[in-house]
Amino acid sequence: MQFYSFDARDPIIEIDGWKLSFQVITLENTYGIDPDRMTVEAHDGRWRLHCQGLCWAGGQAQARGSLSADISAEGNGNLRLHIETSAPEPITTLKLLIRDLPPLHPLDMLDQAREVPTDGLLDRYPNSIRLPIWLAALSDADMLGFRCEDPQQRAKRFCAYAERMGALAGRYAVECIHDEDARHFDTTLRAPDWILARQTDPDTFRAQQLAFNEEYAGLIPWQQRTDMPDWTRDLKLVLTLHGMHWSGYIFNDYAAMLDIIRYVAKRIDGRHVLAYLPGWEGRYYWQYGDFRPERRLGGEDGFAGLCDEARTLGVHVMPMFGGNCANAWLPNFHRFGPSSYMKSATRNLFLGNQPDWNLSRAHDTGWQAWLNPGAPAWQHELSRQITQLVAQYGFDAVFLDTVEVWTNDPDFNIREGYRQLVDRLRADRPNLLVTGEDWWDGLLPIFPIFQQSSKWRQVPDWVGRYARLMGHICDGEASRGSTGVFESGYVPYERLPDAPHYLPTLAFVDGTLANAKSEIDAVIMLAKARGQL
Repeated sequence: MQFYSFDARDPIIEIDGWKLSFQVITLENTYGIDPDRMTVEAHDGRWRLHCQGLCWAGGQAQARGSLSADISAEGNGNLRLHIETSAPEPITTLKLLIRDLPPLHPLDMLDQAREVPTDGLLDRYPNSIRLPIWLAALSDADMLGFRCEDPQQRAKRFCAYAERMGALAGRYAVECIHDEDARHFDTTLRAPDWILARQTDPDTFRAQQLAFNEEYAGLIPWQQRTDMPDWTRDLKLVLTLHGMHWSGYIFNDYAAMLDIIRYVAKRIDGRHVLAYLPGWEGRYYWQYGDFRPERRLGGEDGFAGLCDEARTLGVHVMPMFGGNCANAWLPNFHRFGPSSYMKSATRNLFLGNQPDWNLSRAHDTGWQAWLNPGAPAWQHELSRQITQLVAQYGFDAVFLDTVEVWTNDPDFNIREGYRQLVDRLRADRPNLLVTGEDWWDGLLPIFPIFQQSSKWRQVPDWVGRYARLMGHICDGEASRGSTGVFESGYVPYERLPDAPHYLPTLAFVDGTLANAKSEIDAVIMLAKARGQL
């Protein structure tokens, strides 16, 4: 986090014990409200703040614009704020600052308290936190809560820090930040409602946000979902069958994958099993954007044989596809890639996580393009390839990689793009299951099952009300801790948590079946004992 090297001199407005400031951020500058052109009216638990003018550069200059806030008390010292603003240039961001706070400890997603570092603590939604909600414990045992009721699920940020300038130096501030959808930047902005709470219970405060999402943002409890085939509810076990590494190393060819499926299907009814195939199309990630059976793994005949026999055994096959990533060096990339790049709100190209695929230690992945699933060309190409492969080989599930990656793209909304893509894939195939990697609340209505490591990401129990989770390919398998096609290499093996919303998952690389049969058999027995999802 960076800070200005001067006091912004934002006026502080005290409302029912809360001390508030506001900032309006445009494509050109940051503005505060002008204290000389501001009024606050109070009546029966409601306040109307209006400022007909903005200032900038620490109050040294004035600008046209306005900010109005309708504020209402909601009991127990809680406030609801509805804010509208205008500015000289298109507005990207509206910031609400809660100021003059004692030392505080923000909670993580599992409600564990954290320290605020000297340079502040920043959480981003949806990229790091998965609900637009933030909780912080004060030193006097009070619990503050901040959340935003946004049916469009636009970007939010929350941060805390000790102030460095002015009369409040040493006291703490919390920033609640709302970004407009970059497709709709304008000189006016109407923000979704912010709720500020004191002495709040985390579970109750979170439940209020989820209730809003269920009513206004399409969040659907698992038992009521209709966007998955009926056989999904019979699943009890996931097999992660690693194919080919980025380097070309083969963990399992199609014949070896089929041997594993046969072994498992002798011990549990195949209709309870989902066989997940990362690296089935050849070199993992390198082949993204050109999905087809790989000759070195057994070719078209080998893949067809795998799908056919798995189907005969009742096992559901789920190949992996890159939902937003393709190799820019593919011969056909010019047809769908250049118009589909994922971008920031101000059109910086998004470069993604850039794994060290070749072990050069340079993390230089210029061939790896990140594409927006809402872009028509990429959405059409990806759905075309998947649809043709489903028709040809008859597999009945599809996994989309890295769907949790999100940017405020000024051309196409990423979340809406996934909704469109899934609808296209399932339009004539109601028995097709479409799953994804990782989750946030905007994706929970789109994908019923997510790949999720219990070690890599925090998973609160409430997620199980809406979706199911399977093991992530970053988890080590049972024989030597290999992560197969995943870039981390080795991770000590652990079973997934014994929780209803986790599907027991077994990963297989070369040697797993031969060297870890006791653990494989034990997990299969646990899976057999489970009821329906």
